[in-house]
Amino acid sequence: MRRRPFVPSIPARRAAASTVAAATILLLGVAPAPAGANLVGVGEDPAGDAASPHPAHDITGAALAYDRRRGALVGSVRLRGVATAASESVLTLFAGRRTATGCDGYPAQGLSTSTTSFRASWHVLPAPGQTLGGGVDRAEKSGERTTVQRMEATDRRLAGGTPDCAIATLTRPGDASVVLDTTGPIALRPVPVLGIALRGVPSRLRPGRTARVRVLVTNAGDASTARVRLRVAGARGLQVSPSTRTLTPLAVGRTRTATLRVRLSARARSSTRLRVTATAGDQRVRTEGRIRLVRPSSGSGGGGGGATTPPRTCNRWMPDISGETGGSLVLLPC
Repeated sequence: MRRRPFVPSIPARRAAASTVAAATILLLGVAPAPAGANLVGVGEDPAGDAASPHPAHDITGAALAYDRRRGALVGSVRLRGVATAASESVLTLFAGRRTATGCDGYPAQGLSTSTTSFRASWHVLPAPGQTLGGGVDRAEKSGERTTVQRMEATDRRLAGGTPDCAIATLTRPGDASVVLDTTGPIALRPVPVLGIALRGVPSRLRPGRTARVRVLVTNAGDASTARVRLRVAGARGLQVSPSTRTLTPLAVGRTRTATLRVRLSARARSSTRLRVTATAGDQRVRTEGRIRLVRPSSGSGGGGGGATTPPRTCNRWMPDISGETGGSLVLLPC
């Protein structure tokens, strides 16, 4: 007998709260892998296959991104029509384990909302009939009264899951046994999570001096990256060698370091941004540091920080305006 999909009971009161740092999932075309997500799934669903003829009861697409290390969920569901008070339904989007009867294996992590509400909740289901750490009213929601509904939440209690599929379901308010439409299982594929950081950026640099800056590239995801291309953005008076570099793919959990030689000319701005972008496949991350140009002080012999050369002085005849003497020799700047 086929198990009923994950349909937790939704309390009447709902409120929005925390936000998640993961990127919004796009349901039009192929969705890019969100930054920070370890598992991503996108699926389409045929229009007109719902148990109800109302367009707002018909799911046409769904996507889910899950960062199992941080406990972040981002989900989107596209409906064929806009929900109204008369066509309100309860939407759930869950990540679970694939079984012989579908995507109904536990443990599961998910999101839920009313299609006409601006509030949402997150849920953790460790086993059938059990709910632990349910974040009722603790998920962010956008897209109420539109065809695309987006939900997102971040909580440590959502972390640690090992789902391999996702399923979206619409049910009748107050009666979760009445399933209006469902889509899935949607396969969740592991993706890389590209990261970048700078080390050794000097806070101050004299014109013509060279500093060595390290670029740390990391992969905190669940799959290897593609080849990584580093690119340094140009800026007035900024000279970086090399300005581009290609690194071999990073395996899961690996870090690679590239070294840049950075120099500022005298025409650089007083504060220069060192911006480095890393691209690998459809992932792109950027970081930056700031370097202040230290210009030599007036009359110095070569640069800030060193001993300054005293000004030259010369003997000059200075007449005596009092008339008591004819004048005298004095030391004045040359």
